[in-house]
Amino acid sequence: PVYVEKPMAVRYSDCIAMNRKAEEKQVSLFVAYYRRSLPYFKQVKDLLSAEAIGSVLLTQVNLWLPPRKEDLQSGNLPWRVQPRISGGGYFYDMACHQLDLLDFFFGPATEVCGVFANRAKLYAPEDVVSVSLKFESGIIASGSWCFTTYESAKKDLIEIIGTKGKITFSTFDFSPILLENMEGTKTFQPANSENIQFHMIQDVVNELRGEGISPSDGISGARTNHVMDFILDKVRHTQETCSRN
Repeated sequence: PVYVEKPMAVRYSDCIAMNRKAEEKQVSLFVAYYRRSLPYFKQVKDLLSAEAIGSVLLTQVNLWLPPRKEDLQSGNLPWRVQPRISGGGYFYDMACHQLDLLDFFFGPATEVCGVFANRAKLYAPEDVVSVSLKFESGIIASGSWCFTTYESAKKDLIEIIGTKGKITFSTFDFSPILLENMEGTKTFQPANSENIQFHMIQDVVNELRGEGISPSDGISGARTNHVMDFILDKVRHTQETCSRN
């Protein structure tokens, strides 16, 4: 069995090749989107399933972070901002968690569009990205990512708005989950294990033993790569076309 880190590959086409080879060899392939198994995010999914905020209307994702110290070392940049190795920049490395969570909550995305820019010029890949998505369930989502913002503008927030309330939570900070609906306001703080991937690995082991199903595999992992590639490659192609014209 194969347990591969996220994102699944540097390109969606590589994900397809991996899934084909796994099927050919009859080998199980899992992707380490461990947030799908964490009690914190399963609490959010449970609230959605219980219709604690009614029918979901839209979702807003924001991740704005200041540059890391190593990003300022032009002669020795980290591998995460070297597309040849990582597939992209911090959007590829970090936003994939959030895009995968949206897939986990709402199912596959059916419509995707986005724009991006490199504003701070600290490295080659994009440092600002804006995205709009529509899921097969009909839910609309939008997101903005910035990895070179000022410290005071730092933000890690996901808001899910429904017909009867709102759920607010974070992706990386694990701030208390906030539920606001007609019954008032409630907070939830499920405890995660010391080993952040423990729950996912347990789900993988359970599936291999025939005792359950892992929430993250090569099929779902490839979908997240597909979304990221569609956003970045389509925009890059458009920019190249405009430049030629």
